[in-house]
Amino acid sequence: MPIFTAEELKEIAIDTFERLDVPSAEAGIVADHLVEASLSGVDSHGVLRIPQYSEYIRQGRIVSGVEIEITQDTPSSALVNGNHGFGQIVVKKAMDLAVNKAKEFTISAVGVHNCSHTGRLGSYTVAATQEDMIGIIMVNAGGCGQQVAPFGGIGRRLATNPFSIAVPTGGEIPIVLDMATSMAPEGKVRDLHNKGERLPEGWIIDADGNPSTSTADFYEFPNGALLPFGGVLGHKGFGLSLIVDILAGGLSTAGCCHPDMPLDPHTDGAFICVIDIQKFTPLKTFYPQVQQLVEHVKSSPTAPGFDRIFVSGEPEALTREKRLKEGIFVNDVLWQKIQSIHTSDS
Repeated sequence: MPIFTAEELKEIAIDTFERLDVPSAEAGIVADHLVEASLSGVDSHGVLRIPQYSEYIRQGRIVSGVEIEITQDTPSSALVNGNHGFGQIVVKKAMDLAVNKAKEFTISAVGVHNCSHTGRLGSYTVAATQEDMIGIIMVNAGGCGQQVAPFGGIGRRLATNPFSIAVPTGGEIPIVLDMATSMAPEGKVRDLHNKGERLPEGWIIDADGNPSTSTADFYEFPNGALLPFGGVLGHKGFGLSLIVDILAGGLSTAGCCHPDMPLDPHTDGAFICVIDIQKFTPLKTFYPQVQQLVEHVKSSPTAPGFDRIFVSGEPEALTREKRLKEGIFVNDVLWQKIQSIHTSDS
């Protein structure tokens, strides 16, 4: 299993995309996003995606160098048409737009459609915290990507419909909630599939609705399904998923899940909201409250099996620090897929 430094992986990713005629500037932005995800331990949205994106480029499902259009614009809102560009390029521009609007009008909302896979959502919400703002983003698959069963059902009816909320703390590490509304993102299932490992219990069911830990039951026909987040309380994850599908799919015009799932290449829909904290309360008042809350939560006696309490975003920050020093593991199956891209295009 190869180990690479972050810089080595960035060079590999950039070289891979440039071989597919992606402009260097775009290749660099996408590579930075993927490697940052891997550094943070979010391997499901990291360099694992290089072969997937490469295939999407060949199929025309990702179109590089496109013009990103703002089709509707008000002082505090906008609708963005990504024209099938890289999700990392399109959503970065949309988040920048939302931040700038919130600076002037306190709260902003931006919808995005015709956008390829958006990647790790926490990367975008963290960008808002760097401007002393709260960032919120939720994403659906524009009616496609149906891999999740509704609570009480066994058929695939929803996408993994993730969302992220990030809050600045006044310190180096913001609070970052970044989660799928299913028990796991599909990328984590794919990562374990590549490694030949079993899934944790409670993630998926097979096509007959029986619990399974085999990735084959998810990927091979007849397909099983991911379960909504929450286990026996999966109605909560299911409810969140419906809301994400409506806001990210309906408001953005990308489309919600429906029976006639499009055969055309799917594109993500996104809903972004940014809040300027200083328009509500001074930062010198807000940050001490957040810090006191974090300290209060972390002061709780630990449960058996735990030696400390982490708040959202902290494990990723610590993993990033560790992997910067020790390198990033790339499993053999993934590395072979990346090498095969270079071989086929040489």
